[in-house]
Amino acid sequence: MLNPRGPVPLYRQLANLLRKRIDDGELQPGALVPSEAELMSEFGVARITARHAIRELRDAGVIYTIRGEGSYVGPESASRQARSGWRFQTIADDLAARVRAGDFQQDVPLPSETQLAQHYEVAKGTVRRALALLRDQGVVFTVAGRGTYPSPPG
Repeated sequence: MLNPRGPVPLYRQLANLLRKRIDDGELQPGALVPSEAELMSEFGVARITARHAIRELRDAGVIYTIRGEGSYVGPESASRQARSGWRFQTIADDLAARVRAGDFQQDVPLPSETQLAQHYEVAKGTVRRALALLRDQGVVFTVAGRGTYPSPPG
């Protein structure tokens, strides 16, 4: 495991161990990398050690991080396909189809994040990710303090 008395810093040892898991296929492209808290628990390291290990892998292009979600194996472009089956993508696809079908009126906001989270039985963060994707695609737009609306057709 890790050798705290060895010449290699602990964060680098941890980064090398995670890289080995990736190289061995234990962590596939698009897979969620263990969180700082999980690394702390599993290896008995300090948060700063776990954070430095993650940063080293990210700087090397082995993983990428999405703020508020976590770190994932591989460059983001290569992992996008692996992530396409994720729940937020399914929710985004369903909402986009409903917008295109006219299920939502143009001047009325979509259901709130809380309502959508309850409907799809997911966390609000998952709904936020789906709505962010739809905004990026131009399917919806958000007005601060008012809600998210279907984008006008055309």
